[in-house]
Amino acid sequence: MGQLQQLNQFLRRITADVNLRTCHLSLYTVLCQVWLENGCKSPFNISRRKLMSLSRINSLTTYHQVIRDLIVHRYIHYNPSYHPVKGSEVSLIDPVL
Repeated sequence: MGQLQQLNQFLRRITADVNLRTCHLSLYTVLCQVWLENGCKSPFNISRRKLMSLSRINSLTTYHQVIRDLIVHRYIHYNPSYHPVKGSEVSLIDPVL
């Protein structure tokens, strides 16, 4: 499947899910942007600070809850890193699965 088709399916799935709020949509959209910037490779490294800034999430509690929700609803795989430079790893889950 081409990257644009895959991205289109991701976005259709997340926008149709009534369990998700605008903060979920915002963070997921930013994750898609970072995924595209990294050549559509998975997993890709993320910076919490950058994601929070780009998605306009100001609260650490909200950020962590949104990440947890995206994991539970099978939108992402998340591998936290406590390394100050490396960042955590995220993979977007194929919506067909």
